[in-house]
Amino acid sequence: MNKIYKELRKNKAYRKFEGKIFELKGEDVEDILNPLIPKNIEFSDIDTCGFSFILTDKGTVYSEIVFYKLEDKYIIFSNEDLLSLFSDIKGEFSIKEVSDELSLIQIEGKESREIAQQFYDYDISTLNFKFITNTTYKGSDIIMARFGYSGEFGYQFLLPNHLVLHFIDEFLADTAQYDKELDDYVKFEVNHPVYDVYRGQYNLFELGYAWNLDFTKEEFKGRKALLADFESSTKQSIVFSASAEVQRDESVYFDNQEIGKVYWLIKALDENPDRVYLGMLQVERYYAHSGLHFLTEGGVVLETLSNPYVIPESWSK
Repeated sequence: MNKIYKELRKNKAYRKFEGKIFELKGEDVEDILNPLIPKNIEFSDIDTCGFSFILTDKGTVYSEIVFYKLEDKYIIFSNEDLLSLFSDIKGEFSIKEVSDELSLIQIEGKESREIAQQFYDYDISTLNFKFITNTTYKGSDIIMARFGYSGEFGYQFLLPNHLVLHFIDEFLADTAQYDKELDDYVKFEVNHPVYDVYRGQYNLFELGYAWNLDFTKEEFKGRKALLADFESSTKQSIVFSASAEVQRDESVYFDNQEIGKVYWLIKALDENPDRVYLGMLQVERYYAHSGLHFLTEGGVVLETLSNPYVIPESWSK
């Protein structure tokens, strides 16, 4: 996996989306989606996209989503089935799963723009992050979005299923394909939500993922419960690195006082010799700062890091 990680960070790599794709249409579609998506989608431009969550009434995550706002419809990508959320909703609105018609190819890495440029009439650098363009491939309409999860100039291609193998053979035959584990790793590097992290016991505030919600929006599903959890919580996450093996749920100490636990772990893939493991701690808020050193009950020194702890090249361009 180290080799593919280097390819993604230095060159490019791709992955086919394995979840569900939904198409939502109708005059009332935005009014119906608005209470479910915790962002002000009505103010978003046409032909843009975004990432967010759909929450439960308890403020926990039902599903993470990527949404495309198009001229005549929304397209939503989700790992969960969304049909049941709309079963009792009335209005000028329709939703259907189109996973058997469409597929999404995600290309990450700075050289992904070489492929994207072939589908864009202008300099690809002028296509801003989260913007969408409609184009064609082999006579069929497809969508290209300037969107990704690693921070390195990612692009998405939404195309008919019958064109997927052609697209891969033509543009990605010599490109590494990355898996869910590496997907999680590069997301973790830039503080993008990771499924196995937010599916645990802590809320989005404690995990540092609340930046994906817009609390200027006065109402959305789960808002009240999540704010109540935040007000009662005393914990906060902080990212750490370790030069030796540590264990999940291992207690963490500062000045001989237990201040939290190891919450999530992953083996380091970068070339920093002092990083064998990376992960997330849950500690008392007072200690949730970068540049500190804690000690596990097994005697391993942990160094807390800024989050994100990787600053991709594209963020400065």
